[in-house]
Amino acid sequence: MDERRPWHAGVLYGRDVRLGRRMLEVLRRDPAIVVGDNQPYAVSDATDYTILVHGEQRRIPHVELEVRQDLLVCDAGVEAWAERL
Repeated sequence: MDERRPWHAGVLYGRDVRLGRRMLEVLRRDPAIVVGDNQPYAVSDATDYTILVHGEQRRIPHVELEVRQDLLVCDAGVEAWAERL
């Protein structure tokens, strides 16, 4: 069964919430999109590398963005997300 995710995008972060929470705040101002907080995935030591090694271990601001793939299949969708971000 193909089930569409309710989120248009997800903001993913680990232990350091500073940038993730700020990104959530800004993206959620747009009433046209639903943004997940560590959804549809959550960062963990067992499954992630980039956030842990390049963000947390270096103590620099970091965030991972997950945009639903069906929203990026055409140039207009890519441009809309590029502008939004």
